[in-house]
Amino acid sequence: MKRYLMTGFTAVLASLSIASVASASQALLNTLEADLNGDGVVTLTELKIYNRAQRQS
Repeated sequence: MKRYLMTGFTAVLASLSIASVASASQALLNTLEADLNGDGVVTLTELKIYNRAQRQS
């Protein structure tokens, strides 16, 4: 029984660490740099364009 609990715990920890690394490179919705048209609202389209530009540079 302990083996199954430890395996499950390890799997959860591994997936959490992978998810945090994957999202660290992307801008958040409240990042002002991602507001490309300067209206104070970051739309999903602006966020996609900003993230794509950051990956290419």
